[in-house]
Amino acid sequence: MLEIRVLGALEVIRDGAPATLVASRKTRALLAYLALTRCPHRREQLCEMFWDVPDDPRGALRWSLSKIRPLVDEPALPRLLADRQTVELRSEALDIDFFSTEVCADAKAASIDELASAAASFRGPLLADLELPENNDFHSWLLGLREDARRMQTTILRALTERLGTTSQEALPYARAWVRVDPFDETAWARLIDVLARAGRSGEIRQQYEAGLRSLREVGGGSGPLLHAWRSAQVSTAHSASRNTTPAEPAHALRASIVVLPFANLSNDPEQQYFADGIAGNLTTDLSRIPDMLVISRNTAFTYRNKPIDTKQIGRELGVRYVLEGDVQRSGNQVRVTAQLIDAETDAHLWAERFTGNAGDLFALQDEITSRIAVALDLELVDAEASRPVDHPDTRDYILRGRAVRLKPPSRENRAEAVALFKRALALDQQSAAAQSWLAIALTARVLDFMAETAAADIAHAEQLAEQALATLPRSTIAHFAKAQVLRAQHRYREAIPEYETVIALNRNWSHAYSHLGWCNFMTGSIEELIPAQEQAIRLIPSPVDQDRCAQLRRPMDMIVHGWSTRRFQAKQQ
Repeated sequence: MLEIRVLGALEVIRDGAPATLVASRKTRALLAYLALTRCPHRREQLCEMFWDVPDDPRGALRWSLSKIRPLVDEPALPRLLADRQTVELRSEALDIDFFSTEVCADAKAASIDELASAAASFRGPLLADLELPENNDFHSWLLGLREDARRMQTTILRALTERLGTTSQEALPYARAWVRVDPFDETAWARLIDVLARAGRSGEIRQQYEAGLRSLREVGGGSGPLLHAWRSAQVSTAHSASRNTTPAEPAHALRASIVVLPFANLSNDPEQQYFADGIAGNLTTDLSRIPDMLVISRNTAFTYRNKPIDTKQIGRELGVRYVLEGDVQRSGNQVRVTAQLIDAETDAHLWAERFTGNAGDLFALQDEITSRIAVALDLELVDAEASRPVDHPDTRDYILRGRAVRLKPPSRENRAEAVALFKRALALDQQSAAAQSWLAIALTARVLDFMAETAAADIAHAEQLAEQALATLPRSTIAHFAKAQVLRAQHRYREAIPEYETVIALNRNWSHAYSHLGWCNFMTGSIEELIPAQEQAIRLIPSPVDQDRCAQLRRPMDMIVHGWSTRRFQAKQQ
């Protein structure tokens, strides 16, 4: 019997022993393609799929077939059939794990043992070692089949989790695998919380709920089955604790977590409620863009509309550490918005601010007020989280402390302290894209501020960290900002511009991205774009110290732009 395993890296098993595969990725990819498609293919199609014209596609195909034949053929059973027109891999006496697992996933009567065996067949993404992004046709086919395999795997893991529900310890590894394979399935996270509660693993419940919220916020989830499972688990844990003679430790809220309650409409005009709701909804969206911040969805938050506000109770029910509440009042053309940040554990007011504006353009005013509140809250929450005493700091704690240090006025000591804290964060988790990004940002900051003793080494290290972070999280705001900072430190201003633009597209409130984008535009000749970018940065910066610093930087820029504009005008007149 010949086995070809594709649910992971490609493997060929002959008589129970792994066969040595050829080093060429395209040859191995060709073998996998023939095995999984199970039909004849024209030679011209295979040549176009795997090789470029300058590479002598026909010769390359002949060479690859010569390497595949010894792997699959037997003296009495030639499986690789190739003539002048077509190529085919026959499936007689050939076991391919993808198809045998597919049969199990589709069989409603499959036993638990059969499902467990099928689940064990998955060693990783389908054909994990055969990425050929430069070959578009093959790459497109591979991505589609990988998605089929992923759905197959989730079907099997779901069936095992549900059928082993009464024996939670046996169901737990399958529930964990389910959320790992499909992190955007809210039902999977809810099932995991249920299984953990039945298994009595109260310490892990909060951590997995936090992980689920982080994954689901990208798709606007977290307020349905997951929240219900979280509340049920809290009740279950409380009942279990009440039966014990030793009092249980109080449940702790998720760190760096917040809910934005509906803003009250204090105006006499009920039509203004839409403006108040828009402020709360936009704040929920903007706060969710803050790195390492968990934000309860708008739908869940709005269930507290017109109810007496007990911040401690809300914190317990939603598992959040902070509550943001506020009100909106309009008089004539003037609109006033008040916002308050409250610690849900102590009911202490941490921050409050009042914003006023002209109601001539309500949507523009709504955006401006929302952005200013979001930026101010970002700084306040970083400071509040970093100042909390923690017995055993982890990666996230050190990141928050490093970010808090970065809020201080720049100095050699402060820059060095921030670098040291981000290094400690990365030492605790070498794969953390957040730690990699913040360390890269801190390293480039002291280079750009002329405070680095080894500038070249700092830039080289930062470049490596930024690339690693982007490879892990290609849509990460902080990873793109780190990359932009590296490029700016290398004086590669034109390449830095699209990175800063990506940061702004992902988080419209990143004030320093506007400022640095304006500078890069200035350095590449787009002088007229400098001042608007600086003005937008100043509008978003809530700290008067930072605003003064930005304004001081702007004065010489104003003079430069004024001189450039004058010379340009004079040149046109000649």
